[in-house]
Amino acid sequence: MTTKNIKHIIAAFCVGCGSVATLLSCSDNFLDEMTVYGSFSEDKVYSSYAGALDRVNTLYRELLPQATQGGGNGSAGQNNYTSTGSPEVWSKSSMEYGGFTDFTNPDQELDYTNVTDYFYVINKSDSPWGNIRNANDIIEHIEASEALTQEEKNKLLGQAYFFRAFRYWTLVKLYGGVPIIDHPQDPIIGDGDGSDKIVPRSSAKECVQFICNDLQRAADMLPKSWASGEYGRITAGAALALKGRVQLFYASPLFNRTDEAARWDSAYVSNKQALQLLNEGGVGLAYAGGGGAQNALGWAKMFLANDGSDGSVGETVLATLYNNRDKVETANYDKWNYWEHNLRPVNANGGGGLHPTAEMVDLFPMADGLQPGKSAIRYDKLCFWLNRDPRFYRTFAFPGVEWRFDTGGNDLNSYDDVGKKYVYAYYPHQYSGAGNNYQLWSYTWYASQDDADRMSSTSNGYTADLIAQKNSAVYIRKRSDDGALSASPLYRFSVSASTPKGFQQSAAPLIWMRYAEVLLDFAEAAAGAGHLDEALQALQQIRARVGYTAEQNFGLPTDLNSRDKMLAAVLYERQVELAYEGKAFDDVRRWMLFDGGTEKFNGQPESWSLTGFGGNTCQYLGVSPLNGQRRHEIVVYTRALADQKNESDPVMDKRPKALTLTEKLTYDDNSEDYGSNEAMDMADFYTAYLKRKDVNADTNDETKGIRFLPQYYFIGFKQSAMQTNPTLLQTVGWHDYSHGTDGTFDPLAE
Repeated sequence: MTTKNIKHIIAAFCVGCGSVATLLSCSDNFLDEMTVYGSFSEDKVYSSYAGALDRVNTLYRELLPQATQGGGNGSAGQNNYTSTGSPEVWSKSSMEYGGFTDFTNPDQELDYTNVTDYFYVINKSDSPWGNIRNANDIIEHIEASEALTQEEKNKLLGQAYFFRAFRYWTLVKLYGGVPIIDHPQDPIIGDGDGSDKIVPRSSAKECVQFICNDLQRAADMLPKSWASGEYGRITAGAALALKGRVQLFYASPLFNRTDEAARWDSAYVSNKQALQLLNEGGVGLAYAGGGGAQNALGWAKMFLANDGSDGSVGETVLATLYNNRDKVETANYDKWNYWEHNLRPVNANGGGGLHPTAEMVDLFPMADGLQPGKSAIRYDKLCFWLNRDPRFYRTFAFPGVEWRFDTGGNDLNSYDDVGKKYVYAYYPHQYSGAGNNYQLWSYTWYASQDDADRMSSTSNGYTADLIAQKNSAVYIRKRSDDGALSASPLYRFSVSASTPKGFQQSAAPLIWMRYAEVLLDFAEAAAGAGHLDEALQALQQIRARVGYTAEQNFGLPTDLNSRDKMLAAVLYERQVELAYEGKAFDDVRRWMLFDGGTEKFNGQPESWSLTGFGGNTCQYLGVSPLNGQRRHEIVVYTRALADQKNESDPVMDKRPKALTLTEKLTYDDNSEDYGSNEAMDMADFYTAYLKRKDVNADTNDETKGIRFLPQYYFIGFKQSAMQTNPTLLQTVGWHDYSHGTDGTFDPLAE
């Protein structure tokens, strides 16, 4: 194919050649087939269910979100168009992680020359239009097949319609309106200029309707559940749950500036139906009867397995599956989840850890379920781990807590494969922190008071137990394959000096939509539609699962008697329940919480004016705008100064027994009773020997905070996209390179 023809294909939004499909085996149960498919004959592929299914499986490989992914334009990795909770551009544009991104950098303004191109990328497997063409090609050939039964067609088509809708949704929620193509266009344009293939942008309303139609069609065709060997496939409930999510997004202020009631009603109905379908398919709140025991132990287990506490109720709605197979030279059959490796500190052979902001740590509820400052329980900023919501202890790890792991029989006090001692062998004799004895002591000490007082994340210091992260005391623990959760980890631990060192070889699934999220989607839609009683009941279910009781009012405020307060309560619960699962940026953006929807850009259309929600979503919900805010990381450091070398640790001999998270970690100010000696000893250790400071996580310039401009709510096309297709109209608020003027396409215009 010539370069000229490739350009025409791109211009017509028909990237990808329908005669080639490659299926590399993934870990998914239903993708364990080892055959690698190259060129195929369409009449043979679609002449059997197995052949057609192989084509459908390419959609899973190409489109499932990945557990650890970048936020680039495709060159940073496949499937980087949606967040899954890693510190990428999406999560770092919320309060979950520090560090300015292109969207929040106060020293940079995005325009058509420097905005990331999520609309089209060169690599076909990373191109949205290649993905969509693949889905269209599959749909067309399955529908035309005379060899398949209607039942077989329904199962295959339901999956293809789901993925076409999903890929379109990833574009629409960013751009607001894109060309709708529902059939595979001929990739060989010939001598013509391809103008007959050009498809204009549709409005956001038209796109949302197209997506919802596909998802409803998928829900009508798919089963409520699959056989055990097919775990991970799209179900009817999953399709309807995504439809409910899309409609909730469309009802939110980003798309619904006038607060149109009909949109909330649609989201309410779809999410209610999704919950029913999921229940009928065996999906619900896992460990609902024991999620609060031992500080949300069951809640934490839910991320590692599909079965709930009684072996019959699973939490998973949509998941990406992984395996822990060995790498081999002849084929790429391994598919590892690197999340566990990224979470773990270096002195556990991990990748170094992921660190939350101090703002997120301080945001979590107290033990009575209310936010710090609104709770009757005093919040101790130093002993920040005391008296917290049970989910706190499974979301974060902090100095003085166990974080066990399975060494797989490796001797950690020997030498690695290049003759270097393992880090464990360097620890002083009194420290036994490997494997099932691992304790996280992530505090710092300084040699000078100047360093101790410095608020920079790069200030000099030394860390306990060679942990090497001297200015980050708190680690993200969410979705960890914790040794306390299971005696049979899903990773294969390695002490190799090269891949797969540590926890890289993990088969833990990525649950990227779970029942609790659908329940929260329903709660929000119910609140928006005025069904406050149903929204409250959904929140109570979420809270009851982790141990709150009716006697405590499930830890909820007692004044949830108005729409705005109920919506605020639901969004707060989303921040806690779904922390570090890739939901934060979408929630902030769809509720316009960077500025409350009050800021405007030059030439902003009237349709963008926020007339609903009191004209200011931040005031409506009672929260502070993100614009102007700064993010920090918590450093816990010793009161005493000491030399910067391991043997100089000034408090090692003062350490109490590490917390196992089986203890009662609440403290009653009135009775002076901590509930457990271990908690009392740890709190006394913190108070006597440690201090806390929150260091800058964005920049050391205190005058600079998050800056998200109003035109970013719907991003514009990059110059390359407009050069490829000169008929593509640019979004308002962005310069139109092809036409030499300001953008004229309004995603909100109907």
